[in-house]
Amino acid sequence: MIAASLRFPVLVGIYLLVDTGTQIAFEATSRAIGDMPISPAFLQAVAQSPASWVAALLYFATYASWILILKYCPLGKAFPLTTLSYVTVPLASWLIFGEGVGLVPALGIALILAGVWLIGPEAEPNEAKTAEQAKPAASTPSTGVKSCADL
Repeated sequence: MIAASLRFPVLVGIYLLVDTGTQIAFEATSRAIGDMPISPAFLQAVAQSPASWVAALLYFATYASWILILKYCPLGKAFPLTTLSYVTVPLASWLIFGEGVGLVPALGIALILAGVWLIGPEAEPNEAKTAEQAKPAASTPSTGVKSCADL
């Protein structure tokens, strides 16, 4: 069992891993298909590409992990975390495909990281705890996790 203080980072890590994997599998599919016009042959090539099926499975895993995150964290607090894939995808594409990350994208990545840090789910832990203390005990989830900050 994962300690309560690690649940949220683990869920976010899983989300980023499968979301990044999805994008990498999409790119692998694109490279496998090559320069084909949209046509029945294109759709057939997509359907026959193993990377395409990996992308579909990972897309579902991204969906499932996002639902798990939202089970414990309000959308407004959790959504900024999705922008972290703007960090992980370029890094993975650099490592796997040798794609470059220029100065301007690197600055954008730095700004995204700063923004997530500023508006992320733990930006207002006292507010979350105060709001949670005001709730009746019956509304606490059966997992014992009280709020996004408690994950």
